[in-house]
Amino acid sequence: MDSDGLRAFAVFARHLNLTAAAAELHIAQPSLHAKIRKLGRTLGVELYEREGRGLRLTPAGLNLARFAAENTRRMNDFVAEQQGRPTSVTIAAGQGAFRWVIGPGLRRIVGSHRALQVRTQNREGSLRDVRSGRADVGVFAGDPPPGGFAWSEIARYPQVLLVPAGHRLAGRKRVAMSDLTAQPLVLPPAERPHRRRLDRALLDAGVDVTVAAEVDGWDLMTHFVALGLGAAVVNGCVLPPEGVAAVPVRDLPQVPYWAAWRPERDDLSADIVEHLVTG
Repeated sequence: MDSDGLRAFAVFARHLNLTAAAAELHIAQPSLHAKIRKLGRTLGVELYEREGRGLRLTPAGLNLARFAAENTRRMNDFVAEQQGRPTSVTIAAGQGAFRWVIGPGLRRIVGSHRALQVRTQNREGSLRDVRSGRADVGVFAGDPPPGGFAWSEIARYPQVLLVPAGHRLAGRKRVAMSDLTAQPLVLPPAERPHRRRLDRALLDAGVDVTVAAEVDGWDLMTHFVALGLGAAVVNGCVLPPEGVAAVPVRDLPQVPYWAAWRPERDDLSADIVEHLVTG
């Protein structure tokens, strides 16, 4: 397998579209198709198949895509080292994790002379990027990663209630979910894991939910709290803006954050994860 063919397949696996991949590679589509066909013949397997009107990778194609992405990354790092340029690392995480959890860690990584690349993904997308080789490390909250990943807990935060500073609950040391009875709430969309956990906790506490707003992202949630639309339950890493108080919720569990990587990348990831661990 030649490196040029592997690089071409890595691009194709990212797009799953011959036209888009050929455009990125600046080659003709028939030339790309020939490279992929040659790889398949060399390995004696089918690398992709049609799915409706699109394409999908076969299990062999998924394995080759991971290998091709890793091979391309290592080749680029080798060339960078020889030329005295920073080697690269790619981290996949959600907007909240980038904004509130691993920002200082990213600064330390850049300070260690790494060329940092980021991919904004939810939990499933982060794990998919790590599994495919598109990212070196994925960061997300909630349950630990499934089997097949190496992982480390990098942070843990209580859940807090954000309310305007003059709110009746603002001066409390702690609140309970039952205190939210008749309280308008600013909530994430219904399909979000955080929303599903809140809905269960509110139901267990016998609280009828009064939805003031459904918004995606902690920044907008805190903004609406500051405007007086309602209260919001967020992870304690979120710093409340001026005029907003954060009160710990005593009957909600702390939320862990995990860094996950492929075990074969321990050589790289251990160093990166050390930078991401919060103090």
